Amino acid sequence: METDAWEKPDILSNNYSFVTLQARAQTLQSETVDFILDTSKKQTLVGLSKDDLATLGEYQDAGKSATQRPRIFFGTRTHKQVAQLVNELRSKTPYRLRTAVLGSRAQTCTHPKAKRAESVDDTCRQLRDDNNCGAYTGFRRVLGSKKLAEGGELEIWDLEDIVSVARPLVACSYYASRELAATAKLVFCPYNYILDPAVRKAAGIELEGNIVILDEAHNIENAARDAGSFEVSDLQLASLAHECSGMFDHGILRNEHLVLKSLADTLAAWLQRDGAAFEYCDYETQTSVWPKPECSVDTLLTDLALTPDYISQVKSAQAKIEDYIASLRTQSNEHGPEDPELLPRDKHVSAGALRVVEGLLRVLKHVAHGSKFATDFRIAVVRHPNPELRTSLKRKRQSAFESKPAFINTLSFWTMNPGVVFSEIAEQTRSIVLTSGTLSPLDSYASELQVDFASTLEANHVIAPSRFCALAVECGPSGVRLEAKYRTSDQLEFQDDVGEAIRAIAARSPDGMLVFMPSYALLNKLIARWEATGRLAEIRSHKTVFVEPQGGTKDQFDKLLLSYRKHLSEPNETGAVMFGVFRGKVSEGIDFSDHFCRTVVNIGIPFPAFKDVKVMLKREYNNEHTMLLNGSKWYDIQAFRAVNQALGRCLRHKDDWGAIIMLEARFVQNANIARLSKWIRGHMRVFGRFEDAKQYLDAFYDERISEDAKDMPQVLDAEENVTIVLDE
Repeated sequence: METDAWEKPDILSNNYSFVTLQARAQTLQSETVDFILDTSKKQTLVGLSKDDLATLGEYQDAGKSATQRPRIFFGTRTHKQVAQLVNELRSKTPYRLRTAVLGSRAQTCTHPKAKRAESVDDTCRQLRDDNNCGAYTGFRRVLGSKKLAEGGELEIWDLEDIVSVARPLVACSYYASRELAATAKLVFCPYNYILDPAVRKAAGIELEGNIVILDEAHNIENAARDAGSFEVSDLQLASLAHECSGMFDHGILRNEHLVLKSLADTLAAWLQRDGAAFEYCDYETQTSVWPKPECSVDTLLTDLALTPDYISQVKSAQAKIEDYIASLRTQSNEHGPEDPELLPRDKHVSAGALRVVEGLLRVLKHVAHGSKFATDFRIAVVRHPNPELRTSLKRKRQSAFESKPAFINTLSFWTMNPGVVFSEIAEQTRSIVLTSGTLSPLDSYASELQVDFASTLEANHVIAPSRFCALAVECGPSGVRLEAKYRTSDQLEFQDDVGEAIRAIAARSPDGMLVFMPSYALLNKLIARWEATGRLAEIRSHKTVFVEPQGGTKDQFDKLLLSYRKHLSEPNETGAVMFGVFRGKVSEGIDFSDHFCRTVVNIGIPFPAFKDVKVMLKREYNNEHTMLLNGSKWYDIQAFRAVNQALGRCLRHKDDWGAIIMLEARFVQNANIARLSKWIRGHMRVFGRFEDAKQYLDAFYDERISEDAKDMPQVLDAEENVTIVLDE
């Protein structure tokens, strides 16, 4: 039977899970009480007496204080890692409970127009508001799927699963997953859904009394700082002003839209002013930062008329506009999808415009005089060339070139303190667990996140020490000291000796091999030198070479990774080597188990860019706050965390094996070895000469390859009918 994409589903005819409905009913009951009590504070409710409201208040208080099992929000860095977690739970444990996965529209949307759009999010919202998405109006069809029900084949599901269920039903998997998450006991999501206050609110995540687990938490400090920061360009402000002007012209909440337009116009004009002074300048970007010796943040806010009273007006205007849009959406739901004109674009500002206002209000609250976090922010103006001009020139669209501004100006509110975001989460939750295979060094977590951790654990690897070797090599095959610093990396002797060392290792390393460098600049420099000298051709004689591209799309990288894996899954004698950079796509979050990586080679130490404005500001901030690690220690820790993360790409399970090789003289020093993960530093062997390290490495490879040969099944009789299945 065909399903009408526009038809609202009937609950009984769609086999809704009774457990799901019962749990959702309880949630809706609580939400309804909250809504009634909140509304009663703003207006008189007909039919409800003071005694009725008092009774509802008692019910609400009792519900909040009642002992309930906490829910678990399990966050990790990417959607791909979420899928790995779901698979581990589903395939390797008998644990079964109501789970859900939260993901982006880009991952879950199946509407052809939205999938082709530049912004899936904005297009989805517009289709929804205009009632032009049949999948959205029918998303509840997914909730009745027997596959997702208790005991179903997809009882523990990931985003690909729910998309596969939703697509034939012409239903929206994005909104279905959010509905299922409302009653799930375990919710998986990328960890910006938990850290970012705006994303958390939009996703409906309530942390009060619940448990948060953050996997891959080695990046949590940087992620929390990013979540607490906010940036808006003059183009976004101009768009906000334009939309508000349109609402004013249509007579819709004229005073409120005028307030927001005034805010946008004021900030945009200030960003674009002539004669602005910039104290930080590099090749293309100019940056000015407050506070300055001659101008405090309070003075800047006063000059921009961002007084507490004015900010209060903006907040009030935003609230009224959001209530107005909510009422339009309610009317749309009541009239049904037959009336697509209830939310035309000229009746309300876009969700993107409201996000700009919401972000500004959030950071202005923090930087205001008297705020707990007022000194934890730096306000910056960043000016850089408009990248669209290059695109216009390449395509020879002169008219487009002339219509675009030469520069883009961005107003940035950078928090130097990840505790701005994280301490709020810690106060709300029952427990927080940070976990990663590469949390070392541990020194800075408590001070940076402003949380006292009741317990910490740094464990050994599950792999027996005999199944891996870790080497640090001081000098290359020609005796050149291997120290990939800024000055030495330009020396041809260094470049050639590193190339010869890579060639020698590639000649003996079986299967896959990963090589990490501190930057794309060094990677490109070495590849160019080896190409010119013929060294790269020699490496290719032993292994097929893959190079991680700088930038590029996710699809492009996925194709590169697939080619690497496919090459190693096919019978061949050469294997493959992937060159990448620390903090790049290859170095984080990807599983290179077994033959996909038998050797990891590290070149250099990836210290953050010393003259990067944010890095300099963070170092200064830490030096000013004695409770934190000083700026130099913080700076060092960032580098060694990146090293530990990259080294963890191989050795993924107890039966795996591999070699870790540090072609970097600084790792023969005990102080630097001590900053590596516990499972590595206790087994690091230091060699002054490359020849000695190579001899030890060859013996390790021979032993492991010999052991693998013993473990291989006996060769079957040639006459037997044998089917071989290659499982990646």
